[in-house]
Amino acid sequence: MNSRELKRRISTVRDTVKITRAMQMIAASKLFKSRQKSDASYAYVRQLERILSEADEPGIDAHELLRGNGSNQVALIVIAGDKGLCGDYNHRVLALADEVVAEKGAAKVYAIGQEAREHFLRMHIPVSNFYAHMASEPHAFDAISVANDMLEHYKQCQYGEIYLAYTRTPTYTRMEPCVKKLLPIERKSDAKPHALFEPHTSESVTNFLTQYLMAQIYSALADSVLAMNYKRMLSMQESTKNGEKIIAGVSQEYNHRRQESITNELVTASSSTHLRDQL
Repeated sequence: MNSRELKRRISTVRDTVKITRAMQMIAASKLFKSRQKSDASYAYVRQLERILSEADEPGIDAHELLRGNGSNQVALIVIAGDKGLCGDYNHRVLALADEVVAEKGAAKVYAIGQEAREHFLRMHIPVSNFYAHMASEPHAFDAISVANDMLEHYKQCQYGEIYLAYTRTPTYTRMEPCVKKLLPIERKSDAKPHALFEPHTSESVTNFLTQYLMAQIYSALADSVLAMNYKRMLSMQESTKNGEKIIAGVSQEYNHRRQESITNELVTASSSTHLRDQL
């Protein structure tokens, strides 16, 4: 590789480093907001779980969203990213989703994120209702949309069980793909149930369970976005460091070649002068 090619390579890598550094800063700027959303959704879901476990509403365990509908069909919602460049974030959650599909025999996959959609299409697994826009900037309305679709399918007995695969992020050092059963809703009964819904109607129970389902989905979306931003920040940070190492190595070689070229020119010029003096 001559000096011109070395110089061109330095320029190319330097441009790439500018991009990776910018992506690292963008991911870092989104991280704090993502952490706030994740923590808030955790707290909300925990409160709803507590209320559900303490509920003393007559017939609540016989509710259609808790007792099951008799269907043996299984559906799986998978939350991944819209693109790569975020370390092993997509790979880990999609690998877990593959295990769930094989184990549960999922009839349909609901892909949230372009990476999830393309993954299952390559595997020739039916993918339904692609929610593209939810993977990077989730909103409460996104969770409502998914929850309403799942409730409609469940009430029509299209699926007897619906699972959700996502990346759980309690802390930055504990990011782990997990699977959560959304429907039928599983209730942990309190030892001494004492909570009643107001008004004291079956509609109140249905509204609460619907809100609980929406909160579970939103929490999973918020968790996944937090994991994605953190992994992307680390990935771009590592790419930036590697790019800077390449630039340093190539620059050293370029400077060596340049110095060698200057030395050769000086030696050649000196030899020509000495020969001319002799003549």
